[in-house]
Amino acid sequence: MPERPRGPVSYIAGTAPAAEKTVLTAELRLDVQEFYARYAECLDGGRLQQWPEFFLDSCIYRVTTRRNLRLGPGEDIVSLSTRTAMFDRIVAIGQSEDYEPHVQRHTISNFRIQAASGQELRAQANFQVLRTFPEQRTESFVSGTYSDRISIAAGRLHFREKICVLDADVPPTSLEYPI
Repeated sequence: MPERPRGPVSYIAGTAPAAEKTVLTAELRLDVQEFYARYAECLDGGRLQQWPEFFLDSCIYRVTTRRNLRLGPGEDIVSLSTRTAMFDRIVAIGQSEDYEPHVQRHTISNFRIQAASGQELRAQANFQVLRTFPEQRTESFVSGTYSDRISIAAGRLHFREKICVLDADVPPTSLEYPI
């Protein structure tokens, strides 16, 4: 089996070009699983400057609750539509006086590819984020589902749309980090 590339968002499956990978194969599922693992690794490692690299230049990143999802995008907790807006958010996090250093851990599970074409995948996954502040116990910070549209272009995966739907109708008091 060929070795997988080590870049944060690489998508090269065997010898077949990505555009030909329209059948839901075990190899495609493994590539998507690796993509999600690298996403979590980036956020958990505090490499926020690399977070926007997982997205297309023109994209949608939303964080909402299940109740607010029914009400529409105007009720989102976070709504960003470009990589530039994502970089601006990262700068704001770095300048926030309320920021407290902590460690976070994303667990992404039960992902499922719902549809696939030569240019895009639709995927859904569960997530949970744990946080640990210095000299405190680990806490369950937030959980929910990802509803994603993943672009396949030039042999790479990028999020075209990432909608993070929180399980709780009441969002956490501090949601400065991407989830």
